[in-house]
Amino acid sequence: MTQKWNLQDIRPIEPKTRPTSRPPQSIIQRPAPVIRDSVDDTESIIIVDGNKKQRNYYVWGGALLALVIGGSLAMSVIFSETTLTVKPEFRQPQVNAEFEGFRERRENALTYEILTIEATKELQVKATGEKKVTEQTKGTLEITKTTAGAERLIKNTRFKSPEGLVFRIQESVVVPGAVEKDGKLVPGTIRAEVFAESAGEAYNLPAGTKFSVPGFEESGLTDLFKSISATNPNAFAGGFDGQQFIIDETELGTARQNLQLELRNSLLERIKNERPSGFVAFEGSYAFTYNELPAVNFGGDLVTIKEQAVLQVPLFKAPELAAFIAAQTVPTYNKAPVRIESYEGMLFTYSDPKNSSTVIANMPSLKFNLVGKPRIIWEYDEDKLRSDLAGKPKTAVAAVMTGYAGIIKSSQVSMKPFYRRSFPENGEDIRIIEVLEE
Repeated sequence: MTQKWNLQDIRPIEPKTRPTSRPPQSIIQRPAPVIRDSVDDTESIIIVDGNKKQRNYYVWGGALLALVIGGSLAMSVIFSETTLTVKPEFRQPQVNAEFEGFRERRENALTYEILTIEATKELQVKATGEKKVTEQTKGTLEITKTTAGAERLIKNTRFKSPEGLVFRIQESVVVPGAVEKDGKLVPGTIRAEVFAESAGEAYNLPAGTKFSVPGFEESGLTDLFKSISATNPNAFAGGFDGQQFIIDETELGTARQNLQLELRNSLLERIKNERPSGFVAFEGSYAFTYNELPAVNFGGDLVTIKEQAVLQVPLFKAPELAAFIAAQTVPTYNKAPVRIESYEGMLFTYSDPKNSSTVIANMPSLKFNLVGKPRIIWEYDEDKLRSDLAGKPKTAVAAVMTGYAGIIKSSQVSMKPFYRRSFPENGEDIRIIEVLEE
């Protein structure tokens, strides 16, 4: 019969021989299991909220857009500009005519003022001897009257200085009375040649000395004595009484010629700085006069000679001269304010050539010729124009410019940024550019 076996009954065959001794089995040390906290034992997991991320995009995008818009607005404010380009009326006539100007103001006439500049120089020359010289001081007085009504002063009328020195006028003159202008009385003035009552250097008085008319006071004419007075616009010179050195005529002439040339150049340089602004002076209008002053001993046989030069030039107020020339040369001139861009190239000559070496301050009027082609430009009030445009819409410029008809020919407006549609509230922010259209 068949024998049944159980699995546990089956054993491995043991070797027949076994070693008498067996080395101890090595004990393998296994690391102890690491017990982790439940939190640490779980890897970190980042959970992203998609809705929140999308919202952040919108926030940052909006901020960037606001920054761009704000920056653009700021830049537009910084670089905003309103420019009005105007083309004023102008004419450029050919001028070649004789004109007359007057010292005293007259209706519809050209007037001028006299600028006087003086200088003195000296030089040493050799003397050959001495001689007795007696000379009276001569000069010019400007006589004024502060009350209405003209007054005639006869030849040899006396004028007295504060020191009691007496001068007499060479010819009779009529002193004009004061006239009312702008609610005020403007004194009447006239100039007269005078000479000292006696010889001597004491009468060589400085410019600006005050004089009175003693005859009025002596006659009891108090009102005339108070209203009529005089001053010398230039220093008095030439008075001498005593020994004067004799100098060789040729050497003296050469020395004085050199002095006069130096004085002339000096005065021409000074007039560039001393001419007042707002006035026009033509080079051809300069008038030079020279005065020989008494020589003085320098030492040994050397003598110091002195020469005085006086430069006088008529000054014309620029607006009045421009309007006068426009009225004389432009048939359509409407008496509006005008200016002449430049007087360079215009030639001025006296009708009488002797005026260039005359004391022109003594003359009541001057005749002269002007030749040239000046550019006459119609004037407008820039401040008023800015005020008229301030705060108005851009479309109002045409209506505003109708108030400048005959003065401004055309205009054009430019505004930045492009979307601007009105002028700045502050008129000073409106830039005006003037263009002359050929």
